[in-house]
Amino acid sequence: MNGDFLVRHHHQLTAWLRDGDAESLDAFLGAHHDTFVLVTTDGAILDLATLRGSLRSAGASQPGLSIEVEEITSVTPEVYRFLERHSVDGVVVGVRVVTAVMGDGLLLSVQETARR
Repeated sequence: MNGDFLVRHHHQLTAWLRDGDAESLDAFLGAHHDTFVLVTTDGAILDLATLRGSLRSAGASQPGLSIEVEEITSVTPEVYRFLERHSVDGVVVGVRVVTAVMGDGLLLSVQETARR
């Protein structure tokens, strides 16, 4: 994993949520290990099946969405921390600090912390 992977990964998510691009969703989900876990900004813990289910119904649900990945730091070769900025029609609607853990070339775990 590297910064390019993180940027591309979030562009795939954006393409699904903003435009309903099914190939982007498949690519996005394909980057997650079967044991993947997401800890959301409100502390919910989602496994891959739950994340997959919630995303499948969210295609094209956020017109104007942009997700930018910035300030990428490699903590170790398999752990990255970065800033994730969500905007809709150019207006920032959310910023989070994210820690991502990789294994076997796939995402194992992501933890998001909201930044105010």
